[in-house]
Amino acid sequence: MKRGKFLQESGAVMLEGMVVMVVTMLVLVWLLAVGFIYYQRYLTTVVTNDAAVKIASTYHNPDSDIIMGYITTEDVSARDLYRGYGRGSSAGNLLEVNERRTTEYVKYVLDKANFSGVVDDVDVRLELVADSYVRSHVKLTVTCTYRTPFGEVLGVFGMRGKQTYSVVSCSDCTDILNYYSTVSFADAITDGTYSKGTGIVDSVVKLLNTLVKTYNHFRS
Repeated sequence: MKRGKFLQESGAVMLEGMVVMVVTMLVLVWLLAVGFIYYQRYLTTVVTNDAAVKIASTYHNPDSDIIMGYITTEDVSARDLYRGYGRGSSAGNLLEVNERRTTEYVKYVLDKANFSGVVDDVDVRLELVADSYVRSHVKLTVTCTYRTPFGEVLGVFGMRGKQTYSVVSCSDCTDILNYYSTVSFADAITDGTYSKGTGIVDSVVKLLNTLVKTYNHFRS
């Protein structure tokens, strides 16, 4: 009689232990899935911001490397002098090329930063917004749908196994080559490079530089 009672108690403890273990495992897997949800949300934001900065700095030089910004001397020589002022078909083609570059970069980074098959769909939209005639910024919108790892367990708790995030990021569209050319031109004007050997013009430029330096000296 005592032996039968002992077996009954052992069986009950075993069943209770199995129930507790199953519930504990479900909760642990659920916590892992929720962690992936927050990770994917954070990753989408970081990748979108990074892509906006990179595409903005290389927008007017689409042949350059989007990650490092490297461009060959041949590409610099063949570039359109008025590429930053276009509003016609050339500007439209430039937008299409850069949107394709951005899409490839975003998909590449998201695939590398997730498990295989987790990224279900990626939609990238790029806009060039004119702030003034000589200044603009890019507006990048990335919408990504993920298959969350352990998504089946999320369904047990009434949550979706697929998550969709949409992130919008903006960045100033700075043409580095144009900036460099402007600074170089200003340096050449002030140090007399363009007026060298022209006599009176060279003297006038040096006189103006001397007056500016004297004025700054007394002002400080």
